[in-house]
Amino acid sequence: MSTESPRWSRLDPDVRRSEIVDAAGRLFTSRPFAAVSITAIAEEAGVSRALVTHYFGGKRELFLEVLSGLGDLSGAVPRTDLGLPIEETVARNVDAWLDFMESHRELAFAIATLVSLDRDPEVARVVDDMRDTIVDRMVVNHFGSTEVPPHVRLVLRAYTGVAQVAVSDWLATGRATREQVRVLMTRGLLALVREVIPALEPSGGAPAAD
Repeated sequence: MSTESPRWSRLDPDVRRSEIVDAAGRLFTSRPFAAVSITAIAEEAGVSRALVTHYFGGKRELFLEVLSGLGDLSGAVPRTDLGLPIEETVARNVDAWLDFMESHRELAFAIATLVSLDRDPEVARVVDDMRDTIVDRMVVNHFGSTEVPPHVRLVLRAYTGVAQVAVSDWLATGRATREQVRVLMTRGLLALVREVIPALEPSGGAPAAD
């Protein structure tokens, strides 16, 4: 009589879903989106391909589950309690963010995937949530409150898009160096806060109608 364990054991559905998401995360953050298959995810999770599609439908839906979890990591920085001059606050926050990304290099592949899938409405929704979390911290750093005019959020949201592409070019594709990204992110943010945001200030109201 064989004592060999079955390849797939029965687990609580929530536990099994979590294991599949974890397996998908390992693959999505270690290779480009196009190189990941449902079959590979199933093998990584130790389940059948049919079970993966039963729980999640397809690769896109599973990627969205993984992407939603990445939002928690993005909250690590920037800091809002440094109490330093703006130049030093920006420099420290950028360095902390780059240190964080370098120590989690696998996230660069996920960021590269975001760049390639940014027209997908569901991906865009998740990315918007992540950006809003980061922007909230940034506006507290520079303005002391999250209550800021819409044009301020516009500028800072645009900045997070620049940072997303720059980090991807540094860690995922090697098109940029860390120092280049650091200069872009530090000087770029200071220029946006000091020059672009004031230039977008309302002019004091619309002219009176004739």
